Amino acid sequence: MSLAALLRSLAFLTRFSIGRARWPADHRLGADAPAFPLAGLIAALPAAAILLAASRLGLSPEITALTAIAAMIAATGGLHEDGLADVADGLGGQHPKDWALEIMKDSRIGTYGVLALLIVTLARIALLAALCARAPQPAAALYLAAAAGSRGAMAWLWSSLPPARAEGVAARLGQPTQSEGRIALVVGAGLVLLAALAAADPAGAVLGVALATGATLWFRALIRRRLGGQTGDCVGATQQMAEVALLLGFVIAG
Repeated sequence: MSLAALLRSLAFLTRFSIGRARWPADHRLGADAPAFPLAGLIAALPAAAILLAASRLGLSPEITALTAIAAMIAATGGLHEDGLADVADGLGGQHPKDWALEIMKDSRIGTYGVLALLIVTLARIALLAALCARAPQPAAALYLAAAAGSRGAMAWLWSSLPPARAEGVAARLGQPTQSEGRIALVVGAGLVLLAALAAADPAGAVLGVALATGATLWFRALIRRRLGGQTGDCVGATQQMAEVALLLGFVIAG
């Protein structure tokens, strides 16, 4: 993993202004997948800072969590939330593969997409609020863990299935090799463990990783059956589901 790979990952996954990321014309973004978990952790730093600052200001756990999640959405430009909504619209109506893929390409959002965004975003806020109610400092560390681990999961899913659309964004950007996807997964899991140890919650790390693994494998099986592979939207949806699963594990274990 190089600094250039991290800068390219940040340029793609976030709205951060990071100067000139070196991006050769023939570069395959998938080759940078091992840097995705660290890019996710960096993207979550403003949210973690909010979690720490809000406790000193006496804000409620709910307001603190809402503000932190809003900061994370601002940092990423809602990139993964957009994927979640598109996948929900495409798969929610039990449409055939070609029809589902066309719906997922449509920039308009439907009922299933709205419901998925509401449910997942509210789940992230509620789970983070539950962590904040215990102690803000561990909550900040665990949110960094969720941000990193979930991006390892999405990189692995991207590498593990063929593109459902040859002309899709995920295919054009250059899919990670299986080895690159596995490295991203290991890096993500390692960052989860380190952050959880800093929060004195190793049990939460184990349970969170187990739940995120289960959610990712279930979703992989679903899109393999329904779409025959993955798309960029599926990759983004994986991040959202894995983040919820990790936060749920931290809450249950605590």
